[in-house]
Amino acid sequence: MGQRSWGVTAAAACVLLLAPLAGASNSSPYADRAGDASVAAPDLTSVQVSNDDAGTVVFRISIPNRSALADSDLIAVLVDADGKAGTGCSRGTFGAEYALDVLARRYVFGRCVGGRWNFTRRPASFGGSFADSTLTLRANRRDLGGSNQFAFRIGAAATSVTGAAYDFAPDVGTGAWSYHVVAPQPTVKKSQARTAKACKKRHRHRCVATKRRLRVSTR
Repeated sequence: MGQRSWGVTAAAACVLLLAPLAGASNSSPYADRAGDASVAAPDLTSVQVSNDDAGTVVFRISIPNRSALADSDLIAVLVDADGKAGTGCSRGTFGAEYALDVLARRYVFGRCVGGRWNFTRRPASFGGSFADSTLTLRANRRDLGGSNQFAFRIGAAATSVTGAAYDFAPDVGTGAWSYHVVAPQPTVKKSQARTAKACKKRHRHRCVATKRRLRVSTR
């Protein structure tokens, strides 16, 4: 299937979700009622979100009725990076700017551009895997708007000749979940930038020695 077809399918998947906010810390649990998936959809239950000191955010989504994902399965994590329902895609309901998806066992990353989903550029920090009935999706916060806090919703679907079945976490009509990224702000690069600016105003021979010390100290 071509890139355009994948983009259309992923965009349609992202329209699944709606709603508004709640949660926090660098490791937060969330729960959705088990057995509430319609018919044969992936049943979303417990969700664990965490981040490391580098700001990589990891979503671990438990799907107990799947030992493996099928080609007909879709799971989409939609991220509202600015907390505004009037921006992003699905404006007025959720307003997601980013999508972390798995479609037919293929992992794709979407950005809302001009009110439409674009899946053409996958950031290096994005990745996914599925094992032990758990879907893992990851991306660095810089690729999720760079904010320390974001709201998110998860949608799941399975298609068949008889139609589609769905599950949503949290449930449609309830507030979206929110997560607070706890990670130190980078300081070395700022120090280097300040030093570089100062160097332009001072003697150049001193700057060479200062830059050498910085390189040694950051190895």
